[in-house]
Amino acid sequence: MLFTVRTPLVRLGNLFPAGRVYAKCEFLAPSGSFKIRGAGHLLEHLTREGGTRQLVVPSMGNTALGAALGAKLLGFSMVGVVPTSISRAKDERLQALGVELVKVDGGGTDLLNRARQLATERNGYFVHPHLDTNWTDGYQVIAKQILEVLADCRSLIFPVGGGGLLMGLTEYCLQHRTKVELVGVEAFNYPTYARFEHPRTKTIADGLVLEVPHPKVQERIKAMGIGIHLVKDDDIRTAMRELFMTQGLMVEPSSAITAAFVKAHLRDLQEPICIIPTGDNITREDFYRLIDEPAA
Repeated sequence: MLFTVRTPLVRLGNLFPAGRVYAKCEFLAPSGSFKIRGAGHLLEHLTREGGTRQLVVPSMGNTALGAALGAKLLGFSMVGVVPTSISRAKDERLQALGVELVKVDGGGTDLLNRARQLATERNGYFVHPHLDTNWTDGYQVIAKQILEVLADCRSLIFPVGGGGLLMGLTEYCLQHRTKVELVGVEAFNYPTYARFEHPRTKTIADGLVLEVPHPKVQERIKAMGIGIHLVKDDDIRTAMRELFMTQGLMVEPSSAITAAFVKAHLRDLQEPICIIPTGDNITREDFYRLIDEPAA
């Protein structure tokens, strides 16, 4: 089943020799990111229920890739609503999967609004990757697999974009009363759920960009007391470089942000610690360019 594929859990002993820090390698999932889990969960639900066979998916890239792979395997068609700034790696992979792309100027909120409109016009299924429980419940298996292997895990660090991963992980923890502390991280340049007073600017972790936070996600964060922390682009870039040089892991900025946070806060976190690097959909050229760029 697509959404229960088991990705490796590896100890980051070279990068963190003095700490028990592990990585749940979701970037090794089919489609190159954890989003295949949400896609598989939703598509299996839709297959059972019947109805429309067309998906309309708003995405910065990885959500559309997960949905596209699942759609191709299960016989659905798909429209991907993506930003005009979508990375070359994601654009090329989506085209190879036969996805109809609708490109929109703007960020995550603009994509959601346009996709909702298109779904109405075409009588398709609007995929809300942050709030549709048929999608986000597919992420529960990530927490399940981590705790099956690392039962004493005390700190689980994950990136926060629109909040879909947060909703799935917290749902599992609520249902199973786990002792693990959930810690979310966002790009300092473009926060969504963390408190901030500085102006937003462009970030290399563009997969995490959402202009308007979802109240439902905000309520879950408040109810469970989840800390949402900010990480600067220079630290993300350094983490990308160090994950590659010390562990041989090539991941995109939205994944490396978790390692950057742990590097800065290792002494403050309860061990063992597990990070979730969520995707690797980046060309080698873009990867090397980012890790070689001088600090701002």
